Amino acid sequence: MFKLDCDKTYIFPGETHNFWECVYVISGSICVSADERVYNMSAGEMIFHKPYELHKFHTTGGSKAELFIFSFSAEGELCSYFCDKVFYLSENQQKIIENLRDYIRGKINELNIHIENGQENMYLIPFEKIPVYSQTVVTQIYFLLFSLYNNSEAIPVLISHDSLVFGEAVNYMNSRIYESLSIEDISKKVCISQSGLKRIFKKYSGLGVHKYFLKLKLKLAEEMLKNGVSVTAVAEKFGFSSQGYFTKVFQ
Repeated sequence: MFKLDCDKTYIFPGETHNFWECVYVISGSICVSADERVYNMSAGEMIFHKPYELHKFHTTGGSKAELFIFSFSAEGELCSYFCDKVFYLSENQQKIIENLRDYIRGKINELNIHIENGQENMYLIPFEKIPVYSQTVVTQIYFLLFSLYNNSEAIPVLISHDSLVFGEAVNYMNSRIYESLSIEDISKKVCISQSGLKRIFKKYSGLGVHKYFLKLKLKLAEEMLKNGVSVTAVAEKFGFSSQGYFTKVFQ
């Protein structure tokens, strides 16, 4: 949980993890890619990245952006509602976030925690020092989630040539996830040059085409391993040359 100040050329290279992450735009604008989807987001909007979703963003509009980011673990039917969506927060919902940040800043001040360079990267310290801190923070987040579930507006996916090509390419990769695809194979499928495909993947994922495809494979492989499939079987399923090579790549 932290506030991130991004300059006008900021690029987050991308990641994937086994927990939920929310990114709320306080000010400015960003372009976010989440698996095969691309969104243009501005102040007052929030995106939910579900577990194992590959996500990346960069600032847009030639100006700085302020973001509030928090992560959590959760399961159940309610969670599925937030998958693959970006929400425009109402004035009351934005107030919930501001109240949460005011509470956190107040506790940080009580503990005389110094925040450098405007980065509120010390949000987590009070969890260890103030007994009711975690319960108060979690309650505010739950309040926000239920408010979004009951009264929210999802914003549309960005529609542009590049984003459509990116989405089509990722969907093709997922449909051939157990195969060995070349950049030429993918570029022919989406009717674009290999250099154009590389540019689009760099733009929206921060990764090369091959590395992105490998990330997709490893994401599914991890799920299979958690479900009890053996390392040998998984390595063979995805066409890795050996179990040792698969283990090395997976680490």
